[in-house]
Amino acid sequence: MESRLLIINCPGAYFVHVPIGTFGLCDYLSQKKIPVRMLNLALYDDTQMATVLNRYLEQFRPTHVGLTFHWQETAEGVLWVGQHVRSGNDRVKIICGGFTAGYFGEELLKKCPSVDYVIKGDPEKPLELLLRGAQAPEIPNLIYRDQTGVRANETSYCINEETISRISFSTLTYLFDHELYIKALEEKLGFPLFIGRGCVFGCDYCGGSRESFRLHSARVEPVTRSISAIIADLKRLKAFTRKIYICYEIDRDYIKALFEAMKGEKPLVKTFQLNYGAWQLFDRGFLELYKDLFIIDKEDKPLFEISPEVFDKRSRQKIKRHMKTYSIQELKENLSLVNNCLGNGVKVYIFFSRYHDPAQTYAAVREEILRIFRLKHDLVSEKFANVKVYYDHLSTDIGSHYWESYVEKPRDLDTLISWTRRLKSQEQYSFPVDNLCIYIPKTLSEQEIFTCEFLIFILKSLEKHSYEHFHILFKCLDELVIGMVEETIAEVYANRSGNLFNSLDHCELLHDLKRTITQNQSLLSRIPFIEDLTSLQIKKAMCRRTPHQTRSCYQTRRPMLNHAFISIHDHDYLDLSHFLRRLEQEGPNNLRPEKTVIIFLVDEVMSMPYETYRMTLKAFETGISLDQYYALMHQRGIFDLSYHERFLEKMFQSDVLC
Repeated sequence: MESRLLIINCPGAYFVHVPIGTFGLCDYLSQKKIPVRMLNLALYDDTQMATVLNRYLEQFRPTHVGLTFHWQETAEGVLWVGQHVRSGNDRVKIICGGFTAGYFGEELLKKCPSVDYVIKGDPEKPLELLLRGAQAPEIPNLIYRDQTGVRANETSYCINEETISRISFSTLTYLFDHELYIKALEEKLGFPLFIGRGCVFGCDYCGGSRESFRLHSARVEPVTRSISAIIADLKRLKAFTRKIYICYEIDRDYIKALFEAMKGEKPLVKTFQLNYGAWQLFDRGFLELYKDLFIIDKEDKPLFEISPEVFDKRSRQKIKRHMKTYSIQELKENLSLVNNCLGNGVKVYIFFSRYHDPAQTYAAVREEILRIFRLKHDLVSEKFANVKVYYDHLSTDIGSHYWESYVEKPRDLDTLISWTRRLKSQEQYSFPVDNLCIYIPKTLSEQEIFTCEFLIFILKSLEKHSYEHFHILFKCLDELVIGMVEETIAEVYANRSGNLFNSLDHCELLHDLKRTITQNQSLLSRIPFIEDLTSLQIKKAMCRRTPHQTRSCYQTRRPMLNHAFISIHDHDYLDLSHFLRRLEQEGPNNLRPEKTVIIFLVDEVMSMPYETYRMTLKAFETGISLDQYYALMHQRGIFDLSYHERFLEKMFQSDVLC
């Protein structure tokens, strides 16, 4: 009977990606005349998965089913799919492959009776032999069962440059419902362009590092595809998408050589939008090639990613080991170079994470928190409007140095399953965790961990919900912000019961921070307008909670102002760049009042000088008609009928006039 392979990308929460090597595997097997297709279950919700899986099993009738166990996010999905396939057909052979499958290897076969084979490392030749009917002991990289138990053959096959360059990693038609997949990817970073396998770097936290590849794939050095093979893939991709992603630059010169080759192919120039994950700072040559070659859309800006991981350069050198690193000052200078070359035409996301080996004390973690959040402020102050800084829990990969060093029983599959389930249920810690965070230094006490997490939580809350407040605090108080928030945590929140991360009231937080400042004369002298600033932020938060009643201009003959959505302040805090500049030039204690009216609309918050308000909207305090208002504007020489009609319509729609 002819072998037929259906490769199933097992589902994981919020993770839709197919391991990009799977497309190449399909092409390799197809060239060998072995029928093969792919199914991405992650494209479907939980209620659809069983039906979709049954449909394609019935339609394709595979003799073998491959399960991609490539990332930790798919751990539970692998178990479910394997059990489901086995329950419907006890004759089909189930094969598991990918980084995570290779790492657990024999353990996976011992714990998962539904799985018949595991392939460790590169799967192309081993799968070809298996599907051709070769005997299990003759197949390299294969882990299998026989009468004596689980056996593992030598992991001796690694794909070479010639073979990896002969196959396509962009023929999407191998994937059932590939249109759904492209649509999902285009809502994210785009289709990943496959450059090669393996790594030359030894980052402690990464499951794709040089050392990690040796553990899960027995690969000792990278293999890179030929540039001509990648060019061919790009020509195929044109038929499916114009949005692509690269996150593989173990050699920046190689990437620039690829760009140069693309420039020589007219159909590829200005054809794709490229989102790019950088492993090092950008150079002018790269940026100029990028500008000449790729689509830069000011409405839908492409993204550059860069991951310093930690703020301190010496700490970065420790955790990234042999990778060339940089200081944060060098990073900021590089951001200026990006803007100079690309004219603010791309977004830049900078990723930091916690916790790492070098920060073993509360003081060290606190210093990281201060520097990262101050960097967020500095980038806004210095008008890097296209840059965003993220600070999340470290996602520790299987096979990384951290996983090997800090996880009890790292090679036990149950360890991974229990960790992922605890993450999913948020039962591991009292604070929310957004990644598989398996390492927090044991030198930190529970109280210190809580303070770190709640400090970060509060700062993120301020940045998200009270953007102006966050940046003005850092401008006026600088590093004293951290001490002020710590004091508030200690006095107000440390001894409260319940889950504060779920129950924190933002208005209450603003009150508490204001009280901490006003009770400390040294802090108050640095930000004497804190009462006025806080009242604006509280009003903003309350208006977000209060639903607006939309109205038509013509429903009310003599409309009145609704002061629930209006507030008056000493300064225009909403024009943040202008206000920060004033603080720099005049100093917080010498600010001249610039009386400002803030109006809270349905979909925006707007400000206007008090004099403008007095000459226009204030007239409705007496309940005049619209005709009287228009006549008054004409009399005052500020009449533009179409402008005022649009302006008043907006006021009515937001219940400011009623």
